[in-house]
Amino acid sequence: MRQKYHQGAWSLLSQRQRMSPFPNYLSMEAVCREMKQFVGIALRDVILFFQGNIMFAFQPLLSHQRAARLIADRVQKNPRLYAGLIKKQHGYGKNLVNFARQAARQTRRGKASPQQLCDWFTGYAQRYKLVYASYGSVWTMEDELVGDLYALVEKRIKDPLEASNILNTLTKQPLAMVVTRERQALLKMAMSIALHQEWQQAVRAGEWSGIKKYQPLLRLITAHQKKFYWITRDYEDPILTNEKIIERLRQVLAGDVAQEYRQLTDALANDLAARKRYEKELRLTAAERQLFAAMRDAAHLKELRKQYVSSSLYHFDSVLAEIGKHLYLSIKQVRFMHTADVAAALLKGRDLTRALNERMKLSMWHTVDGRDTKVSVGPEAAAMFARFCTVDKNTREFTGMPVSPGLARGPARLVMNPDECDKVQKGDIIVSIQVVPSFSTAIIKSAGMVCDGGHGITSHPATLAREAKIPCVIQTRFAREVVKDGDILEVDGYQGVVRIIDKKDAGR
Repeated sequence: MRQKYHQGAWSLLSQRQRMSPFPNYLSMEAVCREMKQFVGIALRDVILFFQGNIMFAFQPLLSHQRAARLIADRVQKNPRLYAGLIKKQHGYGKNLVNFARQAARQTRRGKASPQQLCDWFTGYAQRYKLVYASYGSVWTMEDELVGDLYALVEKRIKDPLEASNILNTLTKQPLAMVVTRERQALLKMAMSIALHQEWQQAVRAGEWSGIKKYQPLLRLITAHQKKFYWITRDYEDPILTNEKIIERLRQVLAGDVAQEYRQLTDALANDLAARKRYEKELRLTAAERQLFAAMRDAAHLKELRKQYVSSSLYHFDSVLAEIGKHLYLSIKQVRFMHTADVAAALLKGRDLTRALNERMKLSMWHTVDGRDTKVSVGPEAAAMFARFCTVDKNTREFTGMPVSPGLARGPARLVMNPDECDKVQKGDIIVSIQVVPSFSTAIIKSAGMVCDGGHGITSHPATLAREAKIPCVIQTRFAREVVKDGDILEVDGYQGVVRIIDKKDAGR
């Protein structure tokens, strides 16, 4: 046990806040079984820890490296692999969202039977696994493929900093990033509003009753919400509401909307032009260009997975809440239920309240070969957690993975949740576990970003930082537990190093 389960033998896959086992343990079962049908290989062994609402994911290092290399080799042989999986993702994703929406409708129409709730939970799990399995190889292989692509650039460019910047340009897929698309749509809507003084006044007043007086304005806002409601949802975060859209419109209307729209449009055009220029200057062969396109397809696939999963979870909340009503549990407790627990509780009357409360404090979810996940709590989970998640609070330097190039210095701002984004000021360095699109307003103002979690250049911190053109280092593991607000940090997005240059008292 001690030799097999010591920290050095395992690779940190991810670390995230505002998380619970549902649906994340299903994700790990999917990459340990169903993923094989899409890329020819599956992972074998994954461990998830949940401490409160923070999740830690680990996989055996050697097993992870082997799988990553094999999948990257498959991409080398078939650069269109992820383009094909994008098509599959659309089919699986729409099926998942439609299933969740229909289950939610039936739940709201009347009291669902225990058997119906079990069937919906099982049906969701089956469909969810196909969505995740068709995407899961991305975060498994991306580091290997990026290494291959960097080697291609490095053959032509000897300066490692320049090579990193070029790699960043060649692998970016801006128009696939939903944050960029949503921002572009918001600015276009704001420009339309700016043409009508009455609309502007209604939006600036922020009163929904006033906005309803202007039906064309109302249609613009509700259409935007219908298209992008899921963008801020992630796993457990709230959706993008009409009220939030109005608040954001007020912010952009306070500035030069047309200029911001031009800047965004120009940046997108410049990114595409730079990519084409580098492809020509580096004299990339057709096969090499296809490999860079494969990495961009992988990033696109990740965005699709987020869209479908986030949408489906929003609808499926109604089912989880109904399960909770039947069992006198909160939706948070229901999210700590294993699939087998749902049937045991609803059909056999098993009281899981105490077990679920223990899981919420600290639990370990271990998946091997895609079989039913084993859940551990108490001393066993605590001993394993201590072995895997040690923290050195005396360190002043953190080594992680560089995912967005550049160098930056500035005061640290710990931002764990979207409602803390307002504390970030221009030039700050964001320190978090994991950021998602709802952090975008803070990221735009920041000079750099540090995340303890994340799993590669298609992770949210990486894509958001690259779009904002700020340096970012992920997988620093425990920076948030050492760094305090106001500490002066140096972020090296080339080497993947974060240093505390000066310790300050909390606050400015």
